Amino acid sequence: MKLAVMLGGTDGGRSGLGTYVKEVVPALAALLRARGGQAIALGTSRDLEAYAPWLGDCRAVEIPSAVDGAGASALFHMLAADRVARGAGADVALFPAGNRRAPLAPSLPTVAVIHDLAQLHVTRKYDGLRMFYVRSVLTRAMRDASRLVAVSEATRRDLVEALGIPSDTVRVVPNGVDAGRFAPLEPTDPRVVEARRAHGLVRPYVLYVSRLEHPGKNHLRLLQAFAGSRARLTHDLVFAGGDWGARAAIEARVDGLGLRERVRLLGYVEADELPALVAGARSVAMVGLREGFGLPALEALSAGRPVLVSSTGALPEVVGPLGVVVDPHDVSALREGLDRTLEDTALRALVAAEGPRWGAARGWADTAIGVLRACEEALAA
Repeated sequence: MKLAVMLGGTDGGRSGLGTYVKEVVPALAALLRARGGQAIALGTSRDLEAYAPWLGDCRAVEIPSAVDGAGASALFHMLAADRVARGAGADVALFPAGNRRAPLAPSLPTVAVIHDLAQLHVTRKYDGLRMFYVRSVLTRAMRDASRLVAVSEATRRDLVEALGIPSDTVRVVPNGVDAGRFAPLEPTDPRVVEARRAHGLVRPYVLYVSRLEHPGKNHLRLLQAFAGSRARLTHDLVFAGGDWGARAAIEARVDGLGLRERVRLLGYVEADELPALVAGARSVAMVGLREGFGLPALEALSAGRPVLVSSTGALPEVVGPLGVVVDPHDVSALREGLDRTLEDTALRALVAAEGPRWGAARGWADTAIGVLRACEEALAA
């Protein structure tokens, strides 16, 4: 099999989607090579440069840089990516960001990986044009795919409801975690010490790794919960993530709640810094209104850190019995859950012991195998 992997819409590696590409694509390439096949990476020069260290055995095919912009990229992947992949000799096309980029009426067998459909649940998640694109264009393109892969059971349910398709037509292939990178570390470990020093983190802290997006990522309610919690007296609340238009609103809420000395906004944190930052946290929050998976929660458990997560979307299945699960719309529940992650010694001991085992059982190699099976099914159909 020659498999074309579309890099468009994956944020150049600077997001959870980017992590997915970095972990899954090289594993897919190795699996294909062992079977006499080949992976072909299709992207602009910016995409190919961003992912160069992870493309390994992939053959790179460059597409015009004119499609780097979001609108042009969406149009290219709807109308032309399939033709380019066929011209490159591909037998199957894989869209790893299928909830952002997917082809209409493709001529090649096509697999689309769907990470979430939060736009269908969170009012005003994006601007009107993008919401129209998701609801009216992407959903049609998803129906045209030969195979759909959902990263969680929750995302599969959303797909079935949104597209009106049988549940057995969607293969669930969960995300994984690199348990070697996201591992427990002592507070005195040089990596933790350096991460704290680099970001000026003096006090114990609760970490939320998420882009700054309102209302979907729920930062404002978490701030309100933190303001009324016992955690405020002893900990800082740290937000790690790039600005997706919500930083000003978050800053205003921080000032309004008198939290300026207790809340830190780090901006985007590079991938090589993140494991030590997670391992150094006293607990981790993942409280978006609708997560299709919620990778930072799994990474936190793998590092033995307690997690506070939303009861909506996929997060309950991601954390299983190890997470503190609360209604993300309920500020009181968020406040109580936050304090519990820091004060419940039995919970903390359980997560310290079982969290790394939970992560070790959920590796990216299994994700790659599941995606490859979906591609094989698409080719055989």
